[in-house]
Amino acid sequence: MQRRVENESLTKNQLFSLVEKFQLDVLNDRHRQEGWGNSNYGFSKLALIAMTKIWAREEAMYGIAVNCCPGYCATDMSSQRGSRHPSDGAKNAVIPALMDSPPTGQYFSDYAISRW
Repeated sequence: MQRRVENESLTKNQLFSLVEKFQLDVLNDRHRQEGWGNSNYGFSKLALIAMTKIWAREEAMYGIAVNCCPGYCATDMSSQRGSRHPSDGAKNAVIPALMDSPPTGQYFSDYAISRW
């Protein structure tokens, strides 16, 4: 599934269709048989990264850099199980905004560009 989502020519509509299919497959308890992982959080993160890459392609002509910085922080959303304090997650999100010449379409983790 990750190969389908990380396809460089993926469109918004294709991504939305994949997200909808994942939701339906989970609701019908057939997501494992269809090749999906077993984590709603993991899939949502994958979809966020894919959407970031789509927006980066769309906004490049305007000189706008689009990056994402999802971090697993100790918040209510993670039931306080995240590995870092929310302030550290916020610092990670600010890094590309403060760069003189930021990359675009990248995923930042632990204060650097990360392979997703």
